Parts: sequence; C-alpha cells; structure tokens
Amino acid sequence: MNDKISLIVQPGDSFFPIVRAIDRAERSINLTIFRMDDPIIQRALLEARKRGVRIRVLISSNARGWEEKNRKVLKDAKKAGIATKEPESESKSARYHYKTMTVDDREAFVFTFNPTRENLHYARDFGIEMHNPAVAAEINRLFDADWNDRPFKPDKDSPLLISPYNSRSKMEELLGGARESIRIADAKIEDPEIIRLLVKKVKAGVSVLILGDEKRKIELPHELDFRAEPRYKMHAKCTIVDRKLAVIGSMSLRTVSLDRRRELSIMVDDAEILRHLQAVFKSDWDKVAPTTRSAATVIIDVSPREIKSVALPSAGFVLISRTDALVRHAIKEGVTSIGRDAGNGIVIDDAQVSRRHAQIALKNTRCTITDLGSANGTFVNSERIDGTMPLSPGDVVNFARTAEFRLLEL
Repeated sequence: MNDKISLIVQPGDSFFPIVRAIDRAERSINLTIFRMDDPIIQRALLEARKRGVRIRVLISSNARGWEEKNRKVLKDAKKAGIATKEPESESKSARYHYKTMTVDDREAFVFTFNPTRENLHYARDFGIEMHNPAVAAEINRLFDADWNDRPFKPDKDSPLLISPYNSRSKMEELLGGARESIRIADAKIEDPEIIRLLVKKVKAGVSVLILGDEKRKIELPHELDFRAEPRYKMHAKCTIVDRKLAVIGSMSLRTVSLDRRRELSIMVDDAEILRHLQAVFKSDWDKVAPTTRSAATVIIDVSPREIKSVALPSAGFVLISRTDALVRHAIKEGVTSIGRDAGNGIVIDDAQVSRRHAQIALKNTRCTITDLGSANGTFVNSERIDGTMPLSPGDVVNFARTAEFRLLEL
C-alpha cells in the first residue's frame, strides 16, 4: 500500500506514536474522538495549538458513560483555540464511532482504540500509522463531510472500509476469498450474515479462530473456534485472512457497526505488519507471554514542560497505574519493596496499604511477587495471593484493592 507503515500494539506502545506525530505537526491535525482522557495526548494537542497548528476535533456527543468527560474535553479544547464539533446528525442509532487522526495532510492514523488510559494500557488494541498522502486525503475528505454534515461517497480504490457505505461488501468479499485461515480479534462479532459466512468457510476447510473478551462471552455456532483473551480486555477489531491481508479499525463485526454507525477501518497487506499481528494473535490465543515487542513500553519522566525517555536496563518490567497513566514504576534487578512507608522502593500513599505491603523480585528476567503479611492483601489477576507467586507480562496486580497496576515487559 505504501513504503512507510507501522503497527501500534496496545498495551505497550502507549501514547508515544500519537504524541510523536502531534509534536511533528507543522500545519494541521484532524482528530476524531469517541472517548478521551489521556493527559499526555491532551497536553501535546495544546502545545501544537500554541505553535500555530490548525487543529480540528470531531467528538462524539453520546459516548455512553462519557458525556460529562467529553463535554470537559470540548470545553478545554475550545478554551485553547482548538476547533471542535459534534456531528450534526448523530443519534443513538447512528453514532460517529470512528477513531482517526491525520497530520499535515500526509500522515494518517487508524485506531481500534480510544485515547483513554484504559485503552492505552489495559486493553488489547491496535493502530496503523502511515505516511501516505492519498490515504490521509481520503480520511480528511470523510472528516470534512462529517464536519460540515454533507453526503459522502467513498473512493472505490481506497484501502479504507467506511461504514455504512462499503464495510459490509468489502468484509464479505475478503472473508469469502479466504482459502486457508481467518483470525479474528473482536469482542462483539454478532452479525448473522458474517457468522453464516464464517461457518461456510469452516465447512470448506478454512481454519477460523476468534478471540473475544473474557467478560463478554459470545454465543457462536459450535463450528467456530472461540477463546476469550484472559490477559487484557479485548477491544481490538482486527481480521487477518490467509496471513496476507488484515483489516484494522473501529468496526466490529456486528450489524450496527457494518450498516448504521460511522466506522472506519483499513485493509493492510504489509508483510512485516502481518507477521507481527499473527505473532500477537498467537500469543493471545495460546495464553502465553508475547515474544514480540507487543508488550514493550517506555518509562517516562514527566516534567511540567516536557516528556523525556529515561535510560533503562535491556531486560525488566514496569508497573503502570490503571488510574493515572503518569504513574509508572520500573522493576529493576533485585528486590523492590512496596508499601505505604516512605522507605519503600514503590510508595503507595493509601491508608488501606500496609507500611510494608509486598515485594517484587526480578532475577534473570524471572519476576515474582510476595505478600508480606499485609492486612488487606495483595491480588494478582483478582486472586488474593498467599506467599510468593510468579508474575508474567500482562498480569494485573492490586494492593489492598485500592491501587491497581498492569505489569508490562521492557
């Protein structure tokens, strides 16, 4: 499709690819938002506006449970001189759910994730970043149509799937052409026609595997092999066919996403991206720690005016706070103590946390956690531990049920 394209994998890549692109912007940024609360991305947008970059934000008005937060985003953006709009024709039956960003009419992003702390650090999600003026122009053309509440007709030669216009026809064509394998990561695969097509492909000898969300069990025909992703919330919408083509974006394989909402996904044929996607899918399917960089992250030191990288050992782990994306603790070789006392390696200032609550030991890339007889307990993946147990990338660690962190691999 082009010669400069990269894959974003969450959790792990975090906000860095987005912030880097915003920081590079010289003239314009167009951004669609369904939900947003990440402070680093918000700060980068404000700094770009101060540099004179023209920024337009198209924000959904009825993201369930986020009405108040989105109103605050609108208020803060307007105060900073960022142009904002809520889609004129948006209703509960026709949400504007797509997640895209373009920079300077030459760089384009298509996300499965929202720029929220939950999606950036606690959900399995993907994004595509590309330097492709043609794709950026098509996304901008759609953005302008929605900004001005005007009709839109997709370019038939574009790799974009845009609901409700052509997503169904393109997905049915892609799935119908599968000869060997179909891999789907989607928590909401519900469309009857798509499900019937998948069953037909299984009966024709095609291997079909579907990854969903642990907390949202999907009722699918017995012919379809389904597993729940146990380590992360499954929020990604990704379909891989024959290891040759993938569709990534905001569109779930359900009727409302295909036929009624505004959704946008992109078809990708880059060999390296396909290899990486397959590796992440396999690690999730096999319930093992990924061997690719899908769990990689970067520790940051945030000062009032800058974000800078900090040199770290080549092997190690990091705890990322669920409630505050800025709270990140490096787990270095040796023993790291955790508790309320100021002398701990990781200090959690909460009355429910014991003074010396727990400790994490790292030795030769092997990570373990020990509860030190705390009053209110240490929990790994919601289970209270007794003594010492191993930790793996992706595990959720909770101290006294008040301070929760995700363990990621460096």
